Amino acid sequence: MAASSLIDGLPSMKLIARSMRQKSERLRERTFTIALFGAFSAGKSSFANALIGERVLPVSPNPTTAAINKIMPPQEGWEHGTAKVKMKKVDAILQDVLYSLELLGVQAGDMPSALKRISALSPADVTAKGKPHYSFLKAVEKGWSAAQNQLGTELKITKDDFPSYVADESKSCFVEFIELYYSNALTDQGIIFVDTPGADSINARHTGVAFNYIKNADAILFVTYYNHAFSQADREFLLQLGRVKDSFEMDKMFFIVNAADLAASTEELDGVIKHVETNLIQHGIRNPRIYPISSYLAAEGKITGSDELVAQSGIRPFEQDFVQFTFNELSDVAIHAANLELKRAITTMQQWLERAQSGEEQRKRQLAELEQAEHAGMELLLNTRYEAELKELRKEIQELLYYVKQRTMYRFGELYNYAFNPSTFRDDIRDPKQALQSAWSELLRMIGYDLSQEVLATTLRVENQMNKISGRRYKRWEEQLIEKLEGFESGNYEAYDFVTPEVATQLEVTEVSLKLLQSYFKNAKQFFEGDGKSKLRNELETRMNAPVALFIDQQTLILEQAYADQLENGLMKLKEQMQQQLNEHVEGARNALEMKIDLNELISKQHQLKGFIG
Repeated sequence: MAASSLIDGLPSMKLIARSMRQKSERLRERTFTIALFGAFSAGKSSFANALIGERVLPVSPNPTTAAINKIMPPQEGWEHGTAKVKMKKVDAILQDVLYSLELLGVQAGDMPSALKRISALSPADVTAKGKPHYSFLKAVEKGWSAAQNQLGTELKITKDDFPSYVADESKSCFVEFIELYYSNALTDQGIIFVDTPGADSINARHTGVAFNYIKNADAILFVTYYNHAFSQADREFLLQLGRVKDSFEMDKMFFIVNAADLAASTEELDGVIKHVETNLIQHGIRNPRIYPISSYLAAEGKITGSDELVAQSGIRPFEQDFVQFTFNELSDVAIHAANLELKRAITTMQQWLERAQSGEEQRKRQLAELEQAEHAGMELLLNTRYEAELKELRKEIQELLYYVKQRTMYRFGELYNYAFNPSTFRDDIRDPKQALQSAWSELLRMIGYDLSQEVLATTLRVENQMNKISGRRYKRWEEQLIEKLEGFESGNYEAYDFVTPEVATQLEVTEVSLKLLQSYFKNAKQFFEGDGKSKLRNELETRMNAPVALFIDQQTLILEQAYADQLENGLMKLKEQMQQQLNEHVEGARNALEMKIDLNELISKQHQLKGFIG
């Protein structure tokens, strides 16, 4: 900030000064969003409490509909210990209810009819896969009368009320997100903790929410429990992490094996860590950072002041690496960018000094050349068209989505086996028809989910490519202007944050009749031990090719339109930025050549700027 104030008075350095100010403000007001992911039983809340050193997040038994919970630094209007509760809108809760009812084979059209259907449900009607949805629907029924008048509103509650909105399902099922404003050693340094719904939450269908935190969080902490196998939901989430890992500039993922104190021996613990590592590698996550930790011992040790318990918990190696990444590596990127701006300002001042100290004839000649170069530079920028960049973008999107189709159909067998498995038919032994219909619905859901995750992962690659395209265009402009204007130097290209288009999660599939499904199924023994299952797989796989291809064609068109507009707008802004830099360069050079600068003041400011470089 001091450096920007120093040069702010120089008319031909307004852009550099503004850039310095922005970087300074970003560094000073920097917050770090840390997103916690994992199944409900993994102990995410316990782990967050262990990091914070206080029992802030309630550890609930096994909710299936938890809202997004954030722990944030206090701010104006939201003092320490208060919380903001954003309630879902009426339409959002209705869609959640209708979705869960549909998965249980029940139809409803509005909330009154849905509540009647929920009231008639009993545990005996529900399969194992449907139990989370049953639990959610019963929570809605229980909490509806208290919540209905609050839907769509924002509540301000105290820390004492906070646990019930997090852990009581009859309240939490109506909550979109909660922000707890809490002063603590970590939040005071700008850390924001986001405790996301478990990968096994019934809200996992809201794929965009989880993806936004994967994309935008500064660090991702995936928590798994010591002696729990990865669930199907965990595996799908890890697969998505594997898809996007290489799209990030820095590896921001940390993997926590919670309850490590349950290990009977070092050898047993090593075996579990090796098992987790193998699973992560299988899901495309190479060189994972894995930390065995006991959240219970860490929290207990910090709360009671026992260094011995904290050391036993194993949390210290993680905290050291986490602090190094968050406060050093992430900040170093911003500091490096600020230093580049300082060096650019110093170099520019040196050019002015040299021009101002030239002989009179030389200055006159340079002024004439400067005017011609300015005109040529402006003409160059004004005449730039973006057809090549837009064509490159369309080609990138088409190629990436072509491979999405290939990968999804390659997974068909795996997803089919998960949907049509013996346990489904054991659950529904009284009604094989319902089991077949349920398995087919589950297969459709999983293929739609897989496609949506693949497309979302693709959007990251597309946005990275857009920044590469924009960065190359920006660099090319700089090179062309340097050829025309001696000493011209632009600021560094700063990557844009693009808006990710909404991605569909459902396929348009021609209905497969129950009669067709039954034609391959006489009984469970014939289906699984005979050839019924393999024949039905071939039939369904053939039928899925066209809907998947249609889905990809539709998403290709959506991405092309959404991203072409954003790329063109971004390039136009870059052009304006380059024009401003050209104007400032010419203005500064002209002032120097016309002796309109105070040389002593300039030398003094240049000397002071050199002292700011870190």
